[in-house]
Amino acid sequence: MEKGRDQLDFNFAADDLLEFPRDLGEEGYFQFSSEQKQTIQALEDKFGIALNKRVRLRLCGWEEELEGKLTLDSLLLPALHDKTIRLRLGKITFDHADIEFCQTI
Repeated sequence: MEKGRDQLDFNFAADDLLEFPRDLGEEGYFQFSSEQKQTIQALEDKFGIALNKRVRLRLCGWEEELEGKLTLDSLLLPALHDKTIRLRLGKITFDHADIEFCQTI
């Protein structure tokens, strides 16, 4: 940089002034979020369940129906080739195969 010059002396193109700097970390999050949503959708389709939604369900061996938000038991997403997945409804954890009846509410 030449002596006596500062940032105000540079001739910036007008288009550059209208664009905000991009946060590369933010792009990584959006890609992660998109991949996570695709995996959740694939799990829902494969196992016939409604993840992260309010449901009414009955488990094998239980007389009463349970209501709440159906979620995965782990923060780590299971692999799509897994034969079973662990789920959670409130404080109750169970395998997807234990679901006798499930309805989105």
